[in-house]
Amino acid sequence: MADLTRIAQIMAEAVNGPGRPSLPERLCLACVEALTVEAAAITLMADTGHRAGVWASDGRARRMEERQFSLGEGPGVDAFRSRRPVSVADLLSPAEMRWPVLTVDLASAAPVHHGLRSVYVSPLHLGTSSIGVLSLYRSDPGVPGTEEVADIQVAATTVTLAIVGSFMGPSGDVPAQPWLDDPPLNGVEVDQAVGMIMVQLSVSATEALDRLRAHAFAQDQEIDQVARDVVRRRLRFTEEDR
Repeated sequence: MADLTRIAQIMAEAVNGPGRPSLPERLCLACVEALTVEAAAITLMADTGHRAGVWASDGRARRMEERQFSLGEGPGVDAFRSRRPVSVADLLSPAEMRWPVLTVDLASAAPVHHGLRSVYVSPLHLGTSSIGVLSLYRSDPGVPGTEEVADIQVAATTVTLAIVGSFMGPSGDVPAQPWLDDPPLNGVEVDQAVGMIMVQLSVSATEALDRLRAHAFAQDQEIDQVARDVVRRRLRFTEEDR
């Protein structure tokens, strides 16, 4: 087990740090420094189809989170839905069939994972409210031990309280969070694209999101890229896409 005082100090420094990098990114970097992990990502979402943003310690973790959202499955999706931690000993193992599409995708696209082999995902929730997940990656296969899990929970609790607390001003009001408005990180374009596809195909929001994800997978693109093309009217879904 790491020194809990050291973990608390590193996380506190991230919370109280300067405005740039953003709070979630500082927390990701702090997790890498404080825990025995090599990459970390924070994904905030209202549900598995509506993501507020993803922040990461490096591009590898960001791509892993983006891929899960694009495919609609993965350890992060399951951790958010179940509100329970999800551990994956080997992301590239053929025996890992909880997420068959993701497993095949990672096995055939090494640049996506860039050597990240295992992940532990902790849901971020306060009471009955879930706000997202904290994903912690390692380059070696394996699962964290009991003491390491305890360390992770300390970090996850700090992340949750820091993010929830950042929305509440001294008087209980809700100040603007500039890091939620960063275009590369927010999910606004996905929501806008879903709305446009609903109109184009006369389908429900769930089916429109499924169509968006299917197109992204077929074209080997991230869902944000496809959504941006839809919103900017470079791509239109037709009856042939139904």
